[in-house]
Amino acid sequence: MYVARDKDKQLYLFKDLPLRGKECWWAESGVDGTYLRLDNVLFPDVTWESEPLPVSLVSASEGTA
Repeated sequence: MYVARDKDKQLYLFKDLPLRGKECWWAESGVDGTYLRLDNVLFPDVTWESEPLPVSLVSASEGTA
């Protein structure tokens, strides 16, 4: 999974590595179910100018003993 920020500063989580368009990132495999909009305050270091950031989802229960 990857996190990328569009030129308008909206932040998205992508299932696969997205491609940069003129003003936003696109999922090559299609649109439905391939991305999720995130809260803009997350990942402040991710900008339009930066490359997508590889990320992983971790279940909250994985951190408990």
